[in-house]
Amino acid sequence: MDTSLEHTHELEPHIKVARARAGVLLLMVSDALAVLAILAGGGYLSALNTEGQYKIAGDFAPPFVPGLLITIGLVLSGLSYFWWERRARRPGGTGQTLFFLLAVVLMLAAGVGETWIGAALRYGVPIHAYESVQLLVVWFAAIHLLLAAIIGLLLGGRILRGRLAGHEFIPEVVGYWWYYTVIASLLLWLFGLLLT
Repeated sequence: MDTSLEHTHELEPHIKVARARAGVLLLMVSDALAVLAILAGGGYLSALNTEGQYKIAGDFAPPFVPGLLITIGLVLSGLSYFWWERRARRPGGTGQTLFFLLAVVLMLAAGVGETWIGAALRYGVPIHAYESVQLLVVWFAAIHLLLAAIIGLLLGGRILRGRLAGHEFIPEVVGYWWYYTVIASLLLWLFGLLLT
């Protein structure tokens, strides 16, 4: 019996790889525009502070030390993923699973830490311009870190089931989002520090 009709819906491997790369890169470009809009909007509000109304008495920044610990965790997570990904992308390679697990745990810890910081910012009502920018930066970063951790957990499930062989492009495209999340979160944290 001819089975050619059963495989007509399957795409060529190079087309799957190109679609995965393009999809993640388009997501990153659109998200980078959102990050730039946050940076531009917050910078604009800060620059327009001619009457001293942008940051008023009682406004406070997110705590520095937890933010620094999250930043260190993010850098280590990015490096761990990089070390794992380089070996996992080789044909038949699996990478050092310890590095992958460390990357996911650090990303999850950073996401939980950023969520804790966002929940700990108990600004009063009404929320002023400075406070709204800080809340936007913290929660935007928290959502992205948790999303990267969820993607890491999904990739971990694929690794544990042995479904990475033949799909060496998956660690690469997940890496695009992983590194972007680390870099964007670092930029947002630095921007939050500059606003204080």
